Amino acid sequence: MIIKLENLRKVYDTGAIKLEALKGINLSIEEKEYVAIMGASGSGKSTLMNILGCLDGLTSGKYYLDGVDVSSLKDDSLAEIRNKKIGFVFQAFNLLPKLTAMANVELPMMYAGVPKGEREKKAKLALERVGLSHRIYHKPNELSGGQKQRVAIARALVNDPAIILADEPTGNLDSSSSEEIMAIFQDLNSEGVTIVMVTHEEDIAMHTKRAIVFKDGNIISDNLVKDRTILGGQK
Repeated sequence: MIIKLENLRKVYDTGAIKLEALKGINLSIEEKEYVAIMGASGSGKSTLMNILGCLDGLTSGKYYLDGVDVSSLKDDSLAEIRNKKIGFVFQAFNLLPKLTAMANVELPMMYAGVPKGEREKKAKLALERVGLSHRIYHKPNELSGGQKQRVAIARALVNDPAIILADEPTGNLDSSSSEEIMAIFQDLNSEGVTIVMVTHEEDIAMHTKRAIVFKDGNIISDNLVKDRTILGGQK
């Protein structure tokens, strides 16, 4: 089991008001699953993603990632977990504009202390894996939106993370590029990569294998996806 949440709660305390963003979530995600997290703005899905990515702490409950009780770790240990066990793909790509595609992909390995020769080799392989071997020396301003997202996916893969977290990965892309990115995710999942993706777009969620819907800080449905239909839900 890659992810296990036990009675996870997140409360934002502004002083004047307390906002309970997550209300006792219990959730398990197995290795090699491909899961969509859905819900309207304010439903709790982005809060969940931040906690899963060790970018935000929880108020109470337990979070186990790849067998590690993340909820009890200090900042230094959380940073190490983020770099070694989690690959991030964001809506805005988050590429450094002055670096080439290959240099952007190398960044997580630099933080992990991987030697230069090995970094370059793994970065090239990751870019080949997403179909960008011909653009490795191009900078982000020389790439299309879909190509930028491919670089971001390659960067997420290079440290062989336990899980890839994708936050609205097609939000800045046209429909054609979105389909290409979804095809890459499907290929990666078929190779055994565990993917959890936040999306508010139902047609994007239909590419995954399981759809979990949040509303007001609670899970209101959790169903398998087959043939672009949510089993037990609606098409």
